[in-house]
Amino acid sequence: MGSGSGGGYSSSSSQPYAPSYHVESSMKQYDIDNGTYHNGRYDKNPTAVDLSKKINGDYIGDKSTNFKMPYVVDMNDNIIIGKRNGFGRNPDAPKTPHPTLIGGKDPQVKVAGILEVRKGKIYAYDNKSGHFRPNIKSLDAADNAFSRLPNSVFHKDFKKGKR
Repeated sequence: MGSGSGGGYSSSSSQPYAPSYHVESSMKQYDIDNGTYHNGRYDKNPTAVDLSKKINGDYIGDKSTNFKMPYVVDMNDNIIIGKRNGFGRNPDAPKTPHPTLIGGKDPQVKVAGILEVRKGKIYAYDNKSGHFRPNIKSLDAADNAFSRLPNSVFHKDFKKGKR
């Protein structure tokens, strides 16, 4: 999966494998320069929500829900999703990259990437985050977190993160 160059995401190289990831230093400087990191912290994305709270019976949302959006697995194994603003169709909105799903001075995650939902079912997730640049092995943390969700919310053609 992944959003490729058209989605504004970059993951040309990953950090060495670790149990948690901090924002890569060049990306933090980019965020400082562009006002995404200000007053010594990342604001929290106002659309950030625990994915488990979006489950409605056998669906994420309902059977017409379709999206690709950033997700992180936080240090408590919660899967947090939120709309990516300030890029693409809405460049004037405040930017909300992966670190804003957690917010704070030094957000840490076990993994970050893009989640794809098709027809209300989880279709795929990956480790594509230009801010955290998690190692491919971090997908084990994603697998663990997603495995706690009901089987009924996964698409029949579900694809685990690319390895």
